[in-house]
Amino acid sequence: MKKISILIILIYASLLSAGGYGGYSGAFIRLGLGARALSLGNTGIADQPSAYTMYYNPATVAFLEKKVASLSYSFMPLDRNFNYIGFAMKVPPSAGLSLGWIHAGNDDFDSYSMIGEKTDPIANSMNALYFNFARTFKGRFAIGLSYKYFWEMINNQDFDYLSKGWGFDFGLRFMIMESLFVGASVRDVGSKLKVNTTEIFGKGGTTTDRFPVKYGLGCFYKTPLNWLNVLYDFEWSDKEEYRHHIGLEALYTMGNNTEKNVAVRMGWDDDKFTAGAGMGFILYKFISQLDYALVTADDGEGVSHVFSWQVYF
Repeated sequence: MKKISILIILIYASLLSAGGYGGYSGAFIRLGLGARALSLGNTGIADQPSAYTMYYNPATVAFLEKKVASLSYSFMPLDRNFNYIGFAMKVPPSAGLSLGWIHAGNDDFDSYSMIGEKTDPIANSMNALYFNFARTFKGRFAIGLSYKYFWEMINNQDFDYLSKGWGFDFGLRFMIMESLFVGASVRDVGSKLKVNTTEIFGKGGTTTDRFPVKYGLGCFYKTPLNWLNVLYDFEWSDKEEYRHHIGLEALYTMGNNTEKNVAVRMGWDDDKFTAGAGMGFILYKFISQLDYALVTADDGEGVSHVFSWQVYF
């Protein structure tokens, strides 16, 4: 039983340290979402609406004009994965909703006994289901709410570990003028994972791990240059951690068709450099957006490559 407890602690700690606010529960949910936002320094509180912006601010989905399906896949160091699938849509006349699933983890952790013998591999996965609804008022101001359900699994042939929990996000977004938006969000209100470890350890009880509550303010500004967008987010938590996020986007539109475009992006995610690019195009009469982000690590573990695809219909 000691072998199992040590493995769980090591695996859990290794994944927590991989993201922001390392050392606190639920680090996987704070990595960021979507290649566009990640390449822009992990900004998104006041960004233009997409299939991913509900992650940063639940209010943004209210400004969607079309239905959109989305996929995102991350190639991360240390054989980790972080993936997302989602759907968002406008709800006439003045609302929007989105659904999404985040999956993170590793399916093949090496494990060893107390005397160094290799044993069966361990699979670890962390998941979050999103349900988001938002509404606009007079076309300029929006409020939004997201409900999130979490579960984490660690298992091999000898044991199964399952923890569950839930939480909420709240957001506001306001259009000051057509070129300037501001937003505010409160994320992971009440978020936690709860597990009963009696069956695994033979004793104990229910353990509850609470996530840090994150607060954020952001702005999106379409500069007079027209092709240049600037984004800035400031975040802090109830754990007294503070983060600055800055993004710059240069956008080239092909002719008069705004759906066909090429974007080059760069940003600063508090202490990490980010960069990326995107391309809008028409695929079988559907508007598509393909984005890429390169995200450096602040602890020497390597870089992550993130690809995201959105299809509007």
